Amino acid sequence: MSKNPTIRKFVWGVSFLVALFVNFPIIIINLPFLKQSYTTVLDIVFQVVTCFIYSIFAIHFTYKNIRNKVNKTQQITFGFLLFVAFVTSLSLINIFVVGLPPKMIPTVMMRGFLIAGIAYFFSRFLIETDKKNEALLEIEQLKHENLLNQLNSLKNQLNPHFLFNSLNTLSWLINEDKERSQLYLQKLSQVLRYSLSMQEQPLVFLKEELTLMENYIFLLEMRFGKNLNIEKKICESEKFKIPPHSLQLLIENAIKHNIVSSAKPLTIHIEVREKEKVIQISNTINLKLNSDGTGIGLANLSERFKILVGKEIEISQNEKFTVILPLIS
Repeated sequence: MSKNPTIRKFVWGVSFLVALFVNFPIIIINLPFLKQSYTTVLDIVFQVVTCFIYSIFAIHFTYKNIRNKVNKTQQITFGFLLFVAFVTSLSLINIFVVGLPPKMIPTVMMRGFLIAGIAYFFSRFLIETDKKNEALLEIEQLKHENLLNQLNSLKNQLNPHFLFNSLNTLSWLINEDKERSQLYLQKLSQVLRYSLSMQEQPLVFLKEELTLMENYIFLLEMRFGKNLNIEKKICESEKFKIPPHSLQLLIENAIKHNIVSSAKPLTIHIEVREKEKVIQISNTINLKLNSDGTGIGLANLSERFKILVGKEIEISQNEKFTVILPLIS
């Protein structure tokens, strides 16, 4: 029988109801004599308790034999021995303890057959329920593995994109300012170290993601100076989580599609709204020519949130381009 305590209690409950059911005629017949005779009460108690115990054993071993595919001969042999033990024990109790005549033995046998039949069909029901639960569990495991494969595929698509852009920036800085390029390289190594350490993590604490964002912003400010203005209204709460590189991707996306110059500076605003459990990233719009792009970054980010959280990100564009990410408690 299942080790699940809920299933065991269910079997005991069914066994008790079966014991009451098969002894219902006896209980009804003796009901008027309960207050008058102690022997009558004792008789009913012995009948119900013995049938209850027999029912538990019958369900347990019938379930076990069918589940383990024991051959029919052994099943019948064991069932017969269990039946004989029940009839013998209850008959002896009736004759020597309660004082009933031996002619009551056929009624004991009838109850034994009835309990055995109920136990068989109930055991079949439990086995079919187990099979359905196992099938559902297997389906859920396959779904989970499929989602993990999708998530890893999406992450693998994003990582080369980030590395390509970072190396391009480093190459540009080396040509422009070698001293600044050294500092840039140090910060870049911290970002890459974070990327490698969190690569297998589907979610990271918001505080860790904000630390990555600060390092990434430092790299961007070295390149763009005052042409890039990043405003932050954040809290480093440890009660929220987020998919790694989410903020970095959105900042990178804003820079990729918009002009960043002294004539048209780019402003990015980042705000954590704790009560709403979201983080909002918005930027001014000064689109570059042919800046449509492939859309793979936002599409993958939205898909990651859908897989991990069950929610897609919110994207809107009016005077500003805004993305709202749900935070995971």
